[in-house]
Amino acid sequence: MAFLVLTFWGVLAQANAEASGLSASVAIDRFFDSYIIWMLGVIPLPAFKGLALLAAVNLVASLMCRMPRGFKNAGLWMMHLALLVLLVGGVVGSEIKREYNGFDVFALNSTELPESSETAQKVKFYAANDSLGAEPVNLDESVLLEGWPYYVHFRGELRLSEDKVISMYKVYYDPLHFVPYAFMALFLLGAVFHYTVKVRGGKASARVLKLLPFFAVLVATLPMKAQASVRPIPVGDGLSATAPVLVDSAVRPFDSFARGFLDDLSGKTTYKCREADACEGKLSAREVALLLINAPEQAQHLALFKVLRGDVSEALHLPPEKRYVSFAELNAGRDMLQLYASRNDEHPATLEMKRLYSNVRLYESVSDGSAFSIVTRNTPAVLSVNQHRLKAEVAYHRLKLTLWSFVFALLACILASVNTLYKSRKLDVAANMTCMMTSAVLLALFAMRAYVAAHPPMSSLYEIVLMVALLLMAFETGAFFFCKNRTYTLMVPVTLMATALLFFAKFVLEPGDTFQPIPAVLNSSVFLTIHVFTIALGFAGMILSGVVAHLVLFRSARDKTVLPSSEFPKGSPLYSLLYGTLVFGAVFTVVGTLLGGVWADFAWGRFWGFDPKECGALFVILWAMLALHLRAGKLVSPRGFALLNSFNVIVTFLCWFGINLLGVGLHSYGFQSGSVMWLAVFVGVDLFTIFILCRFLPRAT
Repeated sequence: MAFLVLTFWGVLAQANAEASGLSASVAIDRFFDSYIIWMLGVIPLPAFKGLALLAAVNLVASLMCRMPRGFKNAGLWMMHLALLVLLVGGVVGSEIKREYNGFDVFALNSTELPESSETAQKVKFYAANDSLGAEPVNLDESVLLEGWPYYVHFRGELRLSEDKVISMYKVYYDPLHFVPYAFMALFLLGAVFHYTVKVRGGKASARVLKLLPFFAVLVATLPMKAQASVRPIPVGDGLSATAPVLVDSAVRPFDSFARGFLDDLSGKTTYKCREADACEGKLSAREVALLLINAPEQAQHLALFKVLRGDVSEALHLPPEKRYVSFAELNAGRDMLQLYASRNDEHPATLEMKRLYSNVRLYESVSDGSAFSIVTRNTPAVLSVNQHRLKAEVAYHRLKLTLWSFVFALLACILASVNTLYKSRKLDVAANMTCMMTSAVLLALFAMRAYVAAHPPMSSLYEIVLMVALLLMAFETGAFFFCKNRTYTLMVPVTLMATALLFFAKFVLEPGDTFQPIPAVLNSSVFLTIHVFTIALGFAGMILSGVVAHLVLFRSARDKTVLPSSEFPKGSPLYSLLYGTLVFGAVFTVVGTLLGGVWADFAWGRFWGFDPKECGALFVILWAMLALHLRAGKLVSPRGFALLNSFNVIVTFLCWFGINLLGVGLHSYGFQSGSVMWLAVFVGVDLFTIFILCRFLPRAT
């Protein structure tokens, strides 16, 4: 519980530090890299390091006095020893770890760009806290190239002038860099051993145990040092929908570029012409962009810019009743926009002015042709442009697969709801067939995205939400085929949750350009794909356990056999499903977080840094572990266990979506805005539902 509170408190402190103009590292140092927090300047409370040491002492005492011994419990011992290694090794490692920044300025026409840390011998290094580079650090260059205990991480280049580039490096002196990997290997081996020997037992465990050495070798092959390549790969008549254009060093179809452009300005991908406009009907994003390029005098009167605040409209002397204004109207207040854009405050009106000014600049860059360049046969290119992928990208937007998956999921939810009244086999089959259609559409969606992007479609929040919705629908489909004693009422909340996620993906998260170039850091390791898929499985399990918990609370008001009691020791299969889905979600969230640490080591040169997104995953794990330990220690009743798990959906959503709203940390590709209202509404409705289930429904007797 202390770790839960501190993690939540530390994340809020990071957001507050950024809002105050400070670095988030100030909050990280105070809450996560210290032993004591001085609350109000006078009250000492244990910080993360202090709690880690207290937890380590408690763990040692538990191993000596309470932990059951014997071969069958060896897996438990391995998992707890792994946790001890992580706690003690993490604290000791943080004390001896040192960081250095390296810089190397070179001429472009004299040498090739440095490809790896082998060029570190030409780099001057400075201590991480020496921001001015006043005192170079004398590091042994031969030691740097040998590896342990030094780790050189290439961070990319920054152009200083037309012929000079600065190459940036980060060096870590970290003798205990292997600690997270040792924890991961020991913990996973212990978990597998415990499951096969203690949980399963019998001949099945003997067969699985034979595979443990191979699993140990596989874990041992995990690299403990790697560097990400952050170099963009250069690529690449008439501006048709599939015409290739070069945008930010990436070749895109003109249709996708135009969709992203119009979405930035108005939040839409089409424009409905007004009576005063020099157009009729509805214009696509491509037609709007072409009108802007070919007839700028007509385009400047189109109401393309969405204004979100009334006080901003008043300050810019815009018509107060208008939500959308034209470039001509907005450009009249350009001086005011520039003035606010130069301000360094976070007032909502200032942020809206900055957004409008940025959109004005974007509009002008499209008008003068500087926002993109047309790829022709004479355009220098390293890779040829794949016309089939460009056509597939345009076709993806026209098919509207996300919308169709939402429609099918909603239909499945309605059919399942009606079936709770009639208990009809035909309705059940129809509802599950609709679930399968939803899954088929989502599978086609992911196949198209994988083909177009040429990488696994797991690099954005939009794609991860779709993945979790697919996993929920796959669970219901699997239950339909393989579970003889299905709970028909469970299908309603499962399909409802999938419908809510698909609605969120389509109408809140889906940008105009759904194939924006992947950030270079995301293309650094295969571990990213495995990490995202595994964490999606974990979050799907946590959401499913929360859904089942709601149903357990509802059913227990009518049927006393649902919850375990002296008369019914095991309770109903629904209660067993609650425990099973919680374990499933907890295990895959733990594994996904560990794999995320491996990827972070590839991409950023450190396994863990208490980034808000990392703290969010940690919070979900701690919440799941709290529920499991309370149940194992019989410190909570079966009804209390179900009640605790009913908050799983809220906890997962806040740590998944809520963290992104803070806009703090290295996971900038997951940031979002405009979803605060939807998240608040969902949390409020779910809290009200839990309150009704617990307060007003009578308990079965």
